[in-house]
Amino acid sequence: MQAHDDVAQFRGMQSSDAAGADFDANDWTSRVIAGSRTGAAARPPAWLANAYETLREQVMHPEYPCFFGTMAERRGEMFYAYVNGKDIRELPATMNTFAMLASQPAYRRNNIAVFFEPDRELLTHEQYQQWFWKTLQHLHDVDPDPEADNQPEPSQEEWEFSFAGVQMFVVCALPTFKVRHSRNLGPGMVLLFQPRSVFVDTITNKVIGREARNQVRKRLETWDDVSAHPDLGFYGDPGNLEWKQYFLTDENVPAEDRCPFLKRKKAQAALRGHAYAPQHAPGQRHADKARALHYEHSGQRAHGADQWQAGMPPNAKARNEQSES
Repeated sequence: MQAHDDVAQFRGMQSSDAAGADFDANDWTSRVIAGSRTGAAARPPAWLANAYETLREQVMHPEYPCFFGTMAERRGEMFYAYVNGKDIRELPATMNTFAMLASQPAYRRNNIAVFFEPDRELLTHEQYQQWFWKTLQHLHDVDPDPEADNQPEPSQEEWEFSFAGVQMFVVCALPTFKVRHSRNLGPGMVLLFQPRSVFVDTITNKVIGREARNQVRKRLETWDDVSAHPDLGFYGDPGNLEWKQYFLTDENVPAEDRCPFLKRKKAQAALRGHAYAPQHAPGQRHADKARALHYEHSGQRAHGADQWQAGMPPNAKARNEQSES
């Protein structure tokens, strides 16, 4: 069974190995994570370079909706991971390493982008949706943090995806978005995991204000060829549900009432998740006391193969020429 195979692969991996890694803000390849390995030891596949360059091209554009994402990329505050094909067996170990790093002050502002190898033939939006929730479900089922058993249901406003004690907002970017350019990042599926600490001002230690978040929304209106999705909201607001914002439709069709994500049972955790117990202290729980609010700062747009360039707006070429200064 895959879960047991994953456990066998995970055992012996020392996430603490990454603690002494030399991450270079000017070399994105030094910040690639695969299991407990980082940099060149992570053996980035050949296709990853193009996927990364596509991401960078978008976030460094002056009109990119999320200026926070732009700053993170410019400052080297991003980690990257990859999934060959749809083989997610190593992803729990990768996310465990990221959680360990995110618990350290030096990396509390870092996000991680998980690139999936582009499919030879595009899947449908619905098929990608199934893969997205399957991936989150697998991570949850093998989460090494015992507190994962006690998290609220996705139908509750307090729920946020978490792994190894780190709460994270998740953005799914896909090549099947045609008008919602902010969620079209390239020729493959990309998952962005944003720890809640990202949304807290490092100087004041306060949740970044609504005005800044509204600025991101305004930039999205210019970037996308569709109005803001009705499911978008801010963490902590009455009636807001995080899971509905992770995976959006290209049209403004609200998500179904029932979340595809199922909270694991304690017996299930004992069999699967706890075998992943990390060799280091659990990652800090970024469920900030201030209940940090998040942005819809998933803004990404795509350029590349003809199959997925349909998601680009008409003025994409002009934007590309201005892209990076």
